[in-house]
Amino acid sequence: MTEVQAPFKRKIARARLAPLASFLWASVLWAFLLWACPWTLSPQANAQSALPAQPTLPAQPSLPAPSIAQDEIQGWIAKLGSESYSERIEAQRRLEALGTPALAQIRQATRNDDPQIASQARFLLQSNQLRWTWNNNPFETRRIVEAYQLAPPEAKRRHIKELNALDNNHGVAALCRISCYDSNELHSKLAALELLGRLNQRRIPGIASSPTLNAQLDPNTVQALLDSPDQDLTPAILQSTQGASSQASQWLALAFSNPEPFAALPWKRLLETEEKLLENASPETRLDVSVELTRWVSEQLLKNPQNRPDALQVARRIPPAILAGQGQQGPPDLDPLIEFAQWALEAQLPELVQEQYLELHKLFPNTLPPILHYLLAESFARQDQPQIAQRIAQDALDRKSIVLNPDLTLPSDSPTADNPLLPNAPQNGIQFRSLSADAQRLELAQRLIELGLQDWAQLELRRVLEGKEDSPETATLLALHHLSSSLHDQLRDDQAAKSLEKWVGRYETEKLFRMQVDEFQLDLASNYYLYRANDHAKKGNADQAREDYFQSIHLASDNVDALIGLAQLTESPEQKRRRLNDQEQTVGALRNEIEGMDRDLRLANPMFQAMEKKRLANSLNTLAWLLINTDADKQEALMLSRRSCNLAPEQSAYQDTLAHCLEKNGKNREAFRTQIKALSLDPNQLSLQRALVRFYQLAAKDLNIGTQIP
Repeated sequence: MTEVQAPFKRKIARARLAPLASFLWASVLWAFLLWACPWTLSPQANAQSALPAQPTLPAQPSLPAPSIAQDEIQGWIAKLGSESYSERIEAQRRLEALGTPALAQIRQATRNDDPQIASQARFLLQSNQLRWTWNNNPFETRRIVEAYQLAPPEAKRRHIKELNALDNNHGVAALCRISCYDSNELHSKLAALELLGRLNQRRIPGIASSPTLNAQLDPNTVQALLDSPDQDLTPAILQSTQGASSQASQWLALAFSNPEPFAALPWKRLLETEEKLLENASPETRLDVSVELTRWVSEQLLKNPQNRPDALQVARRIPPAILAGQGQQGPPDLDPLIEFAQWALEAQLPELVQEQYLELHKLFPNTLPPILHYLLAESFARQDQPQIAQRIAQDALDRKSIVLNPDLTLPSDSPTADNPLLPNAPQNGIQFRSLSADAQRLELAQRLIELGLQDWAQLELRRVLEGKEDSPETATLLALHHLSSSLHDQLRDDQAAKSLEKWVGRYETEKLFRMQVDEFQLDLASNYYLYRANDHAKKGNADQAREDYFQSIHLASDNVDALIGLAQLTESPEQKRRRLNDQEQTVGALRNEIEGMDRDLRLANPMFQAMEKKRLANSLNTLAWLLINTDADKQEALMLSRRSCNLAPEQSAYQDTLAHCLEKNGKNREAFRTQIKALSLDPNQLSLQRALVRFYQLAAKDLNIGTQIP
């Protein structure tokens, strides 16, 4: 039976141009051509790019660039501080007309000792450097650029990320300009980091946490599926750095011109420069920028297994930098250190987690959160030490203090005095329980699931459920939902159903109990019969599976996964008629719902439109998922799915539906790429990983390359 997605996909839920005198019209024409031509990275231009062996810039009409003396530019910059108003205006007009050739010196002038010159230079950069008025730049690009210009400093990175996420590389030109000419060095570095990340674009999310997935994807095949000659932006990015003086432009010039193998020495020098800026509290950098650059350098080194010692050496700079940046006031912020441990595991550097833990336990022996204990356990599991990993995980579950010897071993079993209990741990055989403890365990379990540590997450959830599996409390309902969904994602539907059995027994027999829990709208009872039906179907018990599928639909008529399960069973004409009748009713209800939401969205107050879009995207996705999995209108399903992804592009389930629709419409390569987007949003969801392997096999066959698995 084709795998059913996680239950209830329906519930899963970016010129100024001063007027010139007529005698300057020729200068304006020259400046416009010099400014626009190198930066027009339109799809049409990209299509004219040369082959990868000899990449060229997009073809544009061009004229020989006039020679502009640097001292002439400097002279006009000096006149920005003139006491004469007319001279200042004339200097401003001249510099605006010069355009790109003058940007580097204008940027340097923003740090001029003369406040008048510095102020005018900043104004010129803001008004001239990023303002696009020609029509061949997409509207969305110009909208984000304008939002970036007007945004406060703390919000600029969000717009930088939006530019990087634009399709067809439409945001690359803006990112290059920010990197090379933004008056704020910090913002330049944020844009450069986004461009550096493009050198890692062939990396498949989730591979590190799934050895099975990693073994089934051949790197050469993946490269062939993702590569496209017209996407080589190296020449354009390198050209953007010519004449630029920002630190970020140096990063780009080195990264995109650096031949293989990756040269570690110049990058180590750049990292040392960043560290000195941090030590001096310079506004030109920030801790997260330094950490992100360090991680990127380490990842580049890891491309060559022989460079692993260098990669370790570089990555070891991060924890001390994070700790040094916290200061002495207030409790420690361990989130950056937890994030580092997660990255180390993903980068296949598990020893870094253990080294960090040793230092952290010395500094904060009683404040380390359980998530760090589980990450420590996972580091040992990755190094083929399952017994130590299991012991650490058990101590984490019991909320015991964990001591790691300097030689990365655990002390032998010792009295509780040497291994004290932490708050909320069982004491003297009496279970200590509180709502806050359950909430903490629920939050931790959800985080472990997101990290792909499903088994340990299930232990935390079962601890929440101990003695109250049939309770109507919020904690119980959420724990049951997460536990059963996690087991289902692991294709353990029999255990998923069993985890809900006691609760469903009360739900079906006690009316008051049902009234207490229905308001949560988790549909646990419907899921129970769905999981049970899936298990019967796997074992070949078609009649029992069909009965449970219909019961699931009876409890939640819009449970499309149950309808899909029914469609995959062998059926008699009468059984098919009954199933199609239920399916037709559900499709009709969804169409009416979508039509009503469309109407509501047009009439909704702007402050409610975001919420309405989410609801509409959810219904569109649900209908598309039902149609594509029941051999209905596959083209309509694709249209609906594309629209849901446009409304809510951040939902991995919607991207997954789109990939399935693309595959059913014969677009296997596009399906593979779309599934990578889904995994980038939820890297450790097993159902997404399994679907990726299937799309990979189909796309590889289309290339006549073959696959690595039988």
